[in-house]
Amino acid sequence: MTELGPVVWPPAPIRTERLVLRESEARDRAAFIELFASSEVGAYLGGPRPRDELERAVPEVPGRRPGLFVADLDGAMVGTVTLERRGAERPGHIRPDAGEAELGYMFLPEAWGRGYAAEACAAALDWFADALPGEPVVLCTQTANDRSMRLAAKLGFAEVERFEEFGAEQWFGVRSSVPTSG
Repeated sequence: MTELGPVVWPPAPIRTERLVLRESEARDRAAFIELFASSEVGAYLGGPRPRDELERAVPEVPGRRPGLFVADLDGAMVGTVTLERRGAERPGHIRPDAGEAELGYMFLPEAWGRGYAAEACAAALDWFADALPGEPVVLCTQTANDRSMRLAAKLGFAEVERFEEFGAEQWFGVRSSVPTSG
């Protein structure tokens, strides 16, 4: 897994109290399409993509790449959690050479408000901390996305800066030493 460093990918499935974080499978295709076609999910991510375009473009096994976990609830995908290197060309960095690991997440609207995102992200962050001890993790979200701002705080991210990107004010933070499991 060259994107994040010298770790084996995919890891064994990660089990939390209610979820399993695992590699994507063919059975997740419909949920991936729903995720990217959802106007609610896309509200702070550039908008939804047309369903017919997604039906043509999404591969049989979508999201199969290092750093992408499917959040599975009772055998069905409810969202994704990603850990990927933040591009050097983007604003917001904590190291002069850039390339920090960045946490991302998207959950289906029917999964919102139940704590699944916090549970899944905390588990992914714990896995990352064990795999690459001492490696910082950053997070960027629109300041207008109240849910994402609350999740960032709950996960222990502290604000580093704010900037304009994609036509909106962005909040950029780094994970502090606050434990993520709870």
